[in-house]
Amino acid sequence: MLINNQVKIIFLFVLFSIPVPAIVFLIFGDIAGGISLLVFLFLSYILYRYSGKILLRWYRAEKVASLENISKKAEISPPDMYLFDHPLPLIFTVGTGGRYAVALSSEAMDMFDKSELEILFAHEIGHIKNGDVQLNTIVALFAGSFAAVSTLALWGALFMGFGQNYDPAPRFIRFFSMGLVAPPAALVAQLLVACSREHVADETAVELTGNSQMLVESLERLKHQVDLNQVGVNPGHAHMFPLNVLHVTELYDIHLLLFNTHPSLESRSNRLKEASKKI
Repeated sequence: MLINNQVKIIFLFVLFSIPVPAIVFLIFGDIAGGISLLVFLFLSYILYRYSGKILLRWYRAEKVASLENISKKAEISPPDMYLFDHPLPLIFTVGTGGRYAVALSSEAMDMFDKSELEILFAHEIGHIKNGDVQLNTIVALFAGSFAAVSTLALWGALFMGFGQNYDPAPRFIRFFSMGLVAPPAALVAQLLVACSREHVADETAVELTGNSQMLVESLERLKHQVDLNQVGVNPGHAHMFPLNVLHVTELYDIHLLLFNTHPSLESRSNRLKEASKKI
């Protein structure tokens, strides 16, 4: 799985790095094409090396501690723990090159008790142990950047005097721009991120904590809170969270259907019940 994920990462960066240098080569010749290729390779290295930090800055997350205990059980290096403000109870893990960070929203910190947080952290540790995080991070950077274009279009419309963000004109502009960027952004997520990774992370969490029921209950509580507070998140980041946090409430949100890479909570609950019998 880890080797396959590395191949996917290389494929994504090749896809990013080749087109522009190829065009420059055809128009301006060998030297210009070679220089542009070197520039894009350097940019690819920077994006790979710092993608986790970029996403943490995206959410204005701040480091508060390290996850020592649960990491010791999993026999991995402890990731750093970050906190960020958000009205939804979110948790995600980012990082590349063996350095990882688990980010927790302020709402999740307030909502879950110590035992529930421990098992949610165990789920994230499962993603680290199973080699999911590097690919998740790179996909979130690319797909999230594509998806952010629609938000930029909305703000551009507002600054140009098209009214408020709930008025028809700016919403249509956002809908139109999202229609352009959603297919490639969602295609990146759907092709590269496997929904089975959540099942494996769930099973790892149960192995580390021995409590499948609490994981199911914590995920159900998280889903209930997300359903009650349908706050928008960048759809290109949706695969990083423990379950699907995207909601289609009207036609303007129809593109969000393309970004769901999570198995149903019911299927995960059934798998966890089976896994708990083996412990």
